[in-house]
Amino acid sequence: MASTLSVAPVRAELSPKVNTAVITIRNQEDSPVTVQARPAAWSQKDEQDQLADTHDLLVTPPLFTIPPKGRQVVRIALLRKPDPARELDYRLVLSEIPPPGVPTQTGLRFALRITLPVFVAAPIHTAADLSWRHSWLADGALQIEARNNGSAHIQVNDFDVQAPGAEVLHTIAGRYLLPGSEAHWQLHPNAGFPHAAHITIHGHTDAADFNVGSDSGGQ
Repeated sequence: MASTLSVAPVRAELSPKVNTAVITIRNQEDSPVTVQARPAAWSQKDEQDQLADTHDLLVTPPLFTIPPKGRQVVRIALLRKPDPARELDYRLVLSEIPPPGVPTQTGLRFALRITLPVFVAAPIHTAADLSWRHSWLADGALQIEARNNGSAHIQVNDFDVQAPGAEVLHTIAGRYLLPGSEAHWQLHPNAGFPHAAHITIHGHTDAADFNVGSDSGGQ
């Protein structure tokens, strides 16, 4: 088993007026846990998160041991100016450092790793801008595609897909889309679901609910 840690809040938000954030990490175990904290630049390519070393953020302390049932406060500071036109995206990576001599990834114990979003707002108002389309695949699956054409992230939590006279298809999405990124979901409706050229998508995000129409992008 990995150690049990709780983290609050689950993401940090910085801005031109707020250049520091505080994260509290609690150790639920009866033994101490050593954790390394480091910042990473966050991008997305081919629907995969990409993390890279960065000097844009300062995380203190970078290495610490939390006593049994104890807690540790971690501070995140922005060392650069925000981008003037778009949000900047990072992750705080928290990695457990197992005690010497303790096996990891062998079925006995796994080292815990948590990554938390860190968003830096631009001086001007920015927002996500989602566009949707769908296509029918050769195996009968319905592929839903979303692209964020905006200048800030959005987290798609879940959505419903409906065609005229058909059942509602519900999907748990649970995915961040950074500016310029895309995401795909494949749904498998029953045989009676019409291969409609136009469908309606209703869903929930961390910004607001949405209700949009989608036109087929191919057969």
